[in-house]
Amino acid sequence: MSIQTECTNRILIVDDEEILRNLIVRFMKKEGYEPIEASEGKAAIELYKITHPQVVLSDVRMPGMDGITLLRRVKKIDPQAIFILMTGYGDEETVLEALRAGATNFFKKPFNFKEVSDVISSVIRHKMMVDISPFYSGALVEETKKFEIETADANILPIINQIGIHLKGLFPESDIINLKIGIEEMITNAIEHGNLCISFEEKSKALTKGILGKLIRERMKEKDKGDKKVYVHSEFSQEGLKIKIIDEGKGFNWRTLPDPDDDDFLNYHGRGIFLTRIFYDEVIFNEQGNEVTIIKRKSLEPAKKE
Repeated sequence: MSIQTECTNRILIVDDEEILRNLIVRFMKKEGYEPIEASEGKAAIELYKITHPQVVLSDVRMPGMDGITLLRRVKKIDPQAIFILMTGYGDEETVLEALRAGATNFFKKPFNFKEVSDVISSVIRHKMMVDISPFYSGALVEETKKFEIETADANILPIINQIGIHLKGLFPESDIINLKIGIEEMITNAIEHGNLCISFEEKSKALTKGILGKLIRERMKEKDKGDKKVYVHSEFSQEGLKIKIIDEGKGFNWRTLPDPDDDDFLNYHGRGIFLTRIFYDEVIFNEQGNEVTIIKRKSLEPAKKE
């Protein structure tokens, strides 16, 4: 069987645990992906070179070559590679190191397969939209945009793309997908946790049961929830990117969120906010917790032209 080199839904699954790997492969096939698999790092690298997958989903602990070493080897081959980690208890330090080295997301075992599939779908969507060069101008000095998002009819992707048009003038292209994911996570939090008052515990349970969509639809029907808005203000300048996101919810106690240096962060909810704290230089909440400002300063190194 010949292997095609171009496929928008091909994912590489790397895990030495055969039973889990087979389960993931079968599930991803049902979800419409083209999974290819490897049981260890060296084989994964060769497969990556041949098949050019959109996403790598890899275990952290493997014999021979561990997940973070594989990440670094893959990033040398393709700086824009999307790398997602599967991890277990005691891997916190490695996960942090991987995220700071360019990994996009992580999932603690045991995890919900559907949630992993949804995240993969999201990052592939962002990857396919990275090249918006016809709209990019290196002559832009500063730009301010304001958006109002209807909770009941939220379409986040066009807003993220509008904000992201000129990012490659400030940041390496290998960083842009993670920056877009941070924006998506914070807007999603404003809609789900802010306006719809879905707690982190409720979302976690709904994801496990596969009923998150149902829960969101039910909340939108409740009085004073579906008609609320989220306001997004973005500021692009030669200093960097600053985005303020405001919801009309009651807010939340953001002080309980895990710190990137917390040794037990794998056991906390709010992974999206945690990831944004890794991808951005600052994540600042107001006192109430219904407004957040995320800041990414201009890279000290010139953005690479692809």
